[in-house]
Amino acid sequence: MSEFEDDNTQMHVPLTKGTMIAHYRIEKKIGAGGMGEVYLADDTKLNRKVALKFMPNHLAANEELRLRFTREAQAAAKLEHPNIVTIFEVSEHEQRPFIAMQYISGNTFHHYCYEEKLSLDKIVDLMIQVADGLAKAHKSGITHRDIKSVNIIVNDEFRAKILDFGLATIQGTEELTKAGSTLGTFAYMSPEQAEGKEVDHRSDIFSFGVVMYELISGKAPFKDSNDAATLQNVLHKKPDSVQTYNSEIPYALQEIVEKCLHKQKTERFQSAQELSKALRAVAMQTKNKKTITDESPSIAVLPFANMSTDPENEFFADGLTEELLNVLAKIPELKVTGRTSSFAFKGKQEDLRGIGSKLGVSTILEGSVRKSGNRVRITAQLVKTTDGFHLWSDTYDRVIEDIFAVQDEIAAAVAEEMHVTLLGKSKIIEPTSPESYELTLKAQQLSYSWTVSTMNEAISLYEQAIKIDSENAKAWAGLGRVYFVQCAYGFDDHETTYRNAKKAVMKALEFDNQLADAYEVLGWIRLSLEYHFDEANVAMKKALELAPNDCRIVSSVGAFKGMLGESAEAEKLLAKAEELDPLNPEVYMSIGRFYTIVNKFDESLEAFHKALKLSQGMAGIYTWISGILYIQGKYEESLKYAKLEESEGHRLQALAISYFGLGNKKESDAAVETMLNMPNADAWAFQLAMIYGERNEVDKSFKWLERAYRDRDAGLPQLKVAFYFKNLHSDPRWPVLLKKIGFTE
Repeated sequence: MSEFEDDNTQMHVPLTKGTMIAHYRIEKKIGAGGMGEVYLADDTKLNRKVALKFMPNHLAANEELRLRFTREAQAAAKLEHPNIVTIFEVSEHEQRPFIAMQYISGNTFHHYCYEEKLSLDKIVDLMIQVADGLAKAHKSGITHRDIKSVNIIVNDEFRAKILDFGLATIQGTEELTKAGSTLGTFAYMSPEQAEGKEVDHRSDIFSFGVVMYELISGKAPFKDSNDAATLQNVLHKKPDSVQTYNSEIPYALQEIVEKCLHKQKTERFQSAQELSKALRAVAMQTKNKKTITDESPSIAVLPFANMSTDPENEFFADGLTEELLNVLAKIPELKVTGRTSSFAFKGKQEDLRGIGSKLGVSTILEGSVRKSGNRVRITAQLVKTTDGFHLWSDTYDRVIEDIFAVQDEIAAAVAEEMHVTLLGKSKIIEPTSPESYELTLKAQQLSYSWTVSTMNEAISLYEQAIKIDSENAKAWAGLGRVYFVQCAYGFDDHETTYRNAKKAVMKALEFDNQLADAYEVLGWIRLSLEYHFDEANVAMKKALELAPNDCRIVSSVGAFKGMLGESAEAEKLLAKAEELDPLNPEVYMSIGRFYTIVNKFDESLEAFHKALKLSQGMAGIYTWISGILYIQGKYEESLKYAKLEESEGHRLQALAISYFGLGNKKESDAAVETMLNMPNADAWAFQLAMIYGERNEVDKSFKWLERAYRDRDAGLPQLKVAFYFKNLHSDPRWPVLLKKIGFTE
């Protein structure tokens, strides 16, 4: 039996070795598909190997199919991209259309899915290449419609090439594949394609999600015993997590695959470019931290379980966990996951290997605390996330007065086991009373909720702790932070909270001049409330030196640098903060604000939506989203998000600007009037100046900026990078105000 028998794509006269087709000499048949058969040939003019794709006679007789075949060549020939096969020409031989295209020597993705497994970094690299190729095609208005593992080949230079745009549709031209047709390959079809509905580029994203799933897991997510069952799976089945088959992949990559495979196309990535960006973030993550390897020591400290009979001692267990995080974060060569991400697993019975994968760490420190009166029992264990092996464990029976010594002992044991250097012992001055320490821990936990009531309660507890031990530096620093937040966000009298914040931070540094938290708060006071830019920079630099791996410090300094226009350093620090604490909404808020400042609005929206996914009620977030949409000219959407803002002052600011964009000055004026009648209207001076600036009411904008300067409004350091003041830039008062605030050219 010859190689062509039982081949329904065979021509009436098979092309044999040596047959000349124009200036191409046939060598052998190398493949056949639903839209043609492919031959390897020599280009005798240019002395190169080419692939010739012919349309078989039984299909060429159909005029519509001939048109589709020719249109495929015309569409693909427009695409010049390193990850798309190159089309050289389209012609005919004995009334049979054929395409001459680049010949690629190598293996298809199918080979790497099921025969030769690749490392994670190579898998992600290939995914990025394909996403880039699809982005180029989609930008040109072309949807592939048949993305599958055998249609992507990897050449000898490890470059992915997308093959066979045989089912391509071109936007704006005659529809070659009508609704009701299910051309494609069943196991890779999108749900809308399986139902015979119209498809767009998001169908390719679904199909590529199937390929990614295969490449990572070695399994086909939807393939079943027959085509009917496969189609039912495509339409209704949610496939197993890829981490079920490959536990070492980052959680972020699992999320990417799941998003690509969403049944509703509106919930997938909305462009291949967006997908490429997400994959590049994973590539950067794996490159920077060499996920779950011994080359880069990394650890997450999970919340220690409260084993006491009194639930009120929960804060003590949480506080101990946080103190351990702070001590370990001072080790430069050790990556320590931030508090928010670690505490996201509190009370959850989740496999440690899964937690390690989600957080990108090689080890986990966990334990329990049993407190009774003045005595405490602490158990701790260090576990490898790859196999659950216990590297170290110990139990400590102590009195409360020894709690700092216990923290240092645990940290030293962890450092020794992980072969890193602990930078001395804790510099925290021990309180003279265990009661002061406990009050500080409880206040610290309360201060994470930025509400008026919790901040007032935290202040009360910090003050009680200080009354018991006036040299408790950590209590002073915590008190300074709460007062600063109250001042910056207008929660209380500006002058009083400013003085209290400054006094508390300076007291903290008097009793412990190596406390990173105190320097960080001092940095913000110097910048936002005093406009002493150089002194603020010195304080922030010192904070980062003392706690180079503390996510909150890293994120805060990143936001600080962004506000001052130091974009490269800001981006670097914020990327590190995301790596340290990937489940922290505050980090994504800082990233979103930074990208807004540098006019990367798609990236900023992505960051803000990540923050929303983690925490719905963050103050100011809807105002930021509304503002970006306003800048993009999407005024209706801007108004929708403005209405969602919970903070009254921010909501009114966003409403006034959104209504102005819509041309509704009446509603814009109403929002401004409401702000002016607020009992603390002066606290919103900067926001009022923004509104007037955008509405080109320049004199009123300067009036409120001067009031903001008088009252030391925390918004003024953003003045140079804020979007809404562009109408003021040509006014002679603008450089005068900038100089008065402290900006230098």
